This record gives sequence, C-alpha cells and structure tokens, in this order.
Amino acid sequence: MINKKTFSILSILTTTLLLGAQTAVRADDGGISYGGSPTLLKGHKTVSMKSELIKMEIHKESIKVDCLFVFHNDGPECTVRMGFPDRGEGAQIPYEGEPLPTKNLKATFTSYESYVDGKKVPTKLVPTDDRSIFWHTKTVTFKAKKDCVIRDVYTLPPGQQITTDNGMYYQTYYILHTASSWKGPIGNAKIEVTFAPDAVKPPLVLKDRRALKDQDLDHVGWPKQPPGVVFYESPAAPTVKGATITIEKSNLRPTQKDDIHLFYGYRQLPPFM
Repeated sequence: MINKKTFSILSILTTTLLLGAQTAVRADDGGISYGGSPTLLKGHKTVSMKSELIKMEIHKESIKVDCLFVFHNDGPECTVRMGFPDRGEGAQIPYEGEPLPTKNLKATFTSYESYVDGKKVPTKLVPTDDRSIFWHTKTVTFKAKKDCVIRDVYTLPPGQQITTDNGMYYQTYYILHTASSWKGPIGNAKIEVTFAPDAVKPPLVLKDRRALKDQDLDHVGWPKQPPGVVFYESPAAPTVKGATITIEKSNLRPTQKDDIHLFYGYRQLPPFM
C-alpha cells in the first residue's frame, strides 16, 4: 500500500472532500466515483502536458470517459511512473471498513484501459492509506525532445444524492488539478460532455453553482427548475451545442477550484422512499 507521504505531489491531492463544507456529498446517503488527469508519481521536471481532450458520455446508469493527453519531453529520454486517479466518496469509498483483498483489487471504475502511443499497456491498481484514492499506475518512457500520446478510457456509475424534499439528483466530477504535477501549465484543456436523453431531458440549461447565493443544492428548488438544468463548476464558462457542453481553457495551471463538477437529472422519488 502506498503511503501518501512518499509522494510530494499527493499533498495537493489528498485533502478532504472536494466540495468541503458545501456538503454536496453527505455521509453514505449518496456516493460518487470519478477520475481525472494523470499525475506524475515519480520522475523529473522536463515533461509537460501540451493538451488534454476529454470526452464524457453521460447516461442514466453509466458514464463513459475517453481521455487523450499529449505530453512533450523537452529533456533527455526518461522513464517515469504515472498514476491515473480512481476516487470514491461517500458510499463509493472502496473497501471502506473492510480488509483490502490480496488479489483482484478493484476501485470504483467499472472498466479501465490505458494506451501509450496507440499501444495498450498493462496497469496496476494501487491504493493510498485513506482508501478514497486508488491509482492505476504504469511506467512510461518519454523519448528525448518528442511528444508522447497517452489515452485512458474508463467507465463508472454516476453519483447520486438524496435531497430533503424526497428527490434525488445525479452528479459527476472530473479532476483537473492532478495535471499540475507536470512541468508548467496545461497548454490546452478541452472537456466535452454529452448528455443522453435518459440522463437529462433537452434542452440543456446551464447554471453556475458558484454564482448561487446559497450553494447548497438542497435549497435550489429542484422541482421548479427546468428539466434540462445542469449546475456546474468549472475553470471556464461552458458553451452548449445540442446535448453537449464544452469547457475549454488554455495555459491552465489547475488547482482544486478548477476541478469540474456537474449536478443534473433531478427526479422525485416514490413516497415510500
């Protein structure tokens, strides 16, 4: 098991819940799992992330994420250890209160594959001490003065949150701040999120959660909101085209405030719930 103190970069990763006192995830009445940009677990200071293109397909029961990262090494050839975050909160914390198995370890993703320059590579799942973060790790060789293309594809269930009016909404996150472990800023980060009709009824109506006077989503009056409402937090204002929202930011040195949060798909629960 990895001790978080081993890696200096983890000091920016292993804070409390991303939403802190805003309590979007409360105890175990809801749970959420999510991934994000690969982080540098071991290495040097010559590899930068030129770009990342993230495509998310959100359905009612599952989310598919396809991540394409272009790195550039401006130094000599080097080999580094890279980790892709697999995180759970609330009811989705892996193995909470249970002994970790010695084999067939699983975190929150229902599937995960990784590719380096088009070739599928093996990865190893490694937990941190608090069990909320697991890393899909691999060793990558970056050639001198060359680009390297990393692709990570994963699926996961959407998070769910019960509200005090006997309803529920869905939620998903994408971690950007793990990219700050690489040299310099991200040249360009582009995230495209497409909502299937079973997840959000069109047309999409975007609302900035950070602009709300009261950011507790229990107090937004979900039943009075448009059916296609999506509350968001992101480093740039999204644009909308049909069922797809696009978030794009250049020269981004991401911190936790830049992580993307989406809250959507409210529905009333049956009275017996």
